[in-house]
Amino acid sequence: MALAPKPKTAAGYSLEHADACEQVLVTLLGAFGGLKSTLRLVGGLVPRYLTPQMPPDVPPHFGTSDVDIVLNLQVIAEGNGYASLAQQLKDRGFEPFEDDNGWKSAWRWMRKLSEKEYVLVEFLRGADAQCRAFDIKLLDGEAVSALAIEHAEIVHDWFDSREIKAPLLDEGGISIEVIRYADVVAFIILKALAFDSRGEPKDAGDLLHVMRYAGPPDYIAAKFIDKFLSGQHRPALLAGLDALQKKFAEGSGVEGYELTGPVKYAQFLFGRGEEQTDERVAAQRYASGLVTHVLELIREGTA
Repeated sequence: MALAPKPKTAAGYSLEHADACEQVLVTLLGAFGGLKSTLRLVGGLVPRYLTPQMPPDVPPHFGTSDVDIVLNLQVIAEGNGYASLAQQLKDRGFEPFEDDNGWKSAWRWMRKLSEKEYVLVEFLRGADAQCRAFDIKLLDGEAVSALAIEHAEIVHDWFDSREIKAPLLDEGGISIEVIRYADVVAFIILKALAFDSRGEPKDAGDLLHVMRYAGPPDYIAAKFIDKFLSGQHRPALLAGLDALQKKFAEGSGVEGYELTGPVKYAQFLFGRGEEQTDERVAAQRYASGLVTHVLELIREGTA
C-alpha cells in the first residue's frame, strides 16, 4: 500500500488505499490514549475529509498511501497518562520502518496489512530554534521521533474535526473516533510549502483538488482573509502564499501555466509524455488560473 516509490500519477492511487489508511489512522489513535485529541492529521488523507465526495459535483479524491501526523510535543512531554508510546504502537501492530539498507527509522512507522502490503505512518512536528526544518528529534524518554516541518505547528490552531467510523485492523471491530485534521487554509499552506520544497506531482494534485472542490474561489479567499485578520501565524500565511505565487500563479514573468506547479499537476492527472496534449495544457491553464484568481481575491481582501 505504501512507498517504494510513491506513485507519480493519480492512476497509482485508489479508494482501497485510502480506506486502508483510514483503518490505520483509527488503529493509531488507540495507541495515544487520552492524548489522541492532540494529534493533527495532515498530508494526502486530509482531502477525504475537506472535500467529501458528492458526485458529480465533487469527485472522490485520488487517495493516499500513507498517514502523516503532527504531534504536539509539549502536551506529550507533560502527559503522564500513558505507557511507553513505542510500546503502545508495537502492541497495535506498528513497527519502525526499515529501509532497503536495514536502517530503522524512529519517525516513520509502518503497519503491515499483509505480507506484501503496509501503510506508512510519519510523525511530524513544527520546526523551531531547537529543531530546524528537516531535523529529526526523539521525543523525551521515547523510542519515537518526529521530523521537523516548517510551519507544521499551525495545525494545532487551524484544524477541523469530524467523527468517522472505520473497522480496526486485526478484526478489532468498528471504531468510532473523532479525528482532527488541517483545515482548508492550513492544508493549502502546508501543501504549497511541501511542493515548493520537493516538487512532487502528488502535492500539486492534492493542493489543486482542495482548492477546486472545498468551495468556490471567494470561499477559499475568505478563509485566508479571516486568518490574516486573526493575527495568528502570519509568517506561515505569507510563506504559503509566496509559494503559491512562485510555483503556480501568473505574474512571475512567465506564462503561469508553464510554471512547475501547473505542469506537475497535469502530469499527476495524465502522466508524462513527449507531446503537450490539449487535455494536459487545459489542466495546466486551469490550475494556474484558479490559483491566480484566489491570490487576487486575498490581496483585495487584505489591502
